[in-house]
Amino acid sequence: MIPQTYKARKNLSLHMLKQQLSVVLGSVLGDAYIYPQGKICFEQGIVQRKYLMWKYKILAPVAYKKVSRVSRLDRRSNTETVSYRFFLRQYFRPLRKLFYRNNRKVIPEALVDRFDPLVLAVWYMDDGYLDKNNSPLFMTDCYVGEDVYRLVQILKRSVDIQSYVTGNGRLRIERESANKFFRLVEPWVHPSLRYKLP
Repeated sequence: MIPQTYKARKNLSLHMLKQQLSVVLGSVLGDAYIYPQGKICFEQGIVQRKYLMWKYKILAPVAYKKVSRVSRLDRRSNTETVSYRFFLRQYFRPLRKLFYRNNRKVIPEALVDRFDPLVLAVWYMDDGYLDKNNSPLFMTDCYVGEDVYRLVQILKRSVDIQSYVTGNGRLRIERESANKFFRLVEPWVHPSLRYKLP
């Protein structure tokens, strides 16, 4: 079971609201990274800054009080890239243990009990896109095959969405489930990412 309450040191505990936990879980499925000490990093490119600030607004009570601008030099193209990031406090070692094995992100079976439309929407906003056939597709390249197949099962068991793994290891929503998928995620999709809807 994925907990809703987390502890740091003896006397510090943190109870997550359901919405907060859903945003965290959807982000961890996507772009967020959990450090071994339990701190979680959320980072988006400059184009997705408004989306990142939406996450920060929800998670501010458990986050460090700063959203930072990060500049990096891409040595291949000799161009600067700019992103924004913030961190959650170091409460989340239990999530690190669930979602990482040998420093590689995995999909825990326990996710099925916490997987809801908001988790799905955040994951889609992070790592999904609408292909030319109006079919939702998730970039699941960072997961090994068994984890992508576990996501297929979790989608079916938790929100009754049919999906399959493509030849290049990505997860695609079945055509007959696409309308239901969009009904579930649409209320949560940030205005700056409405282009991901048909």
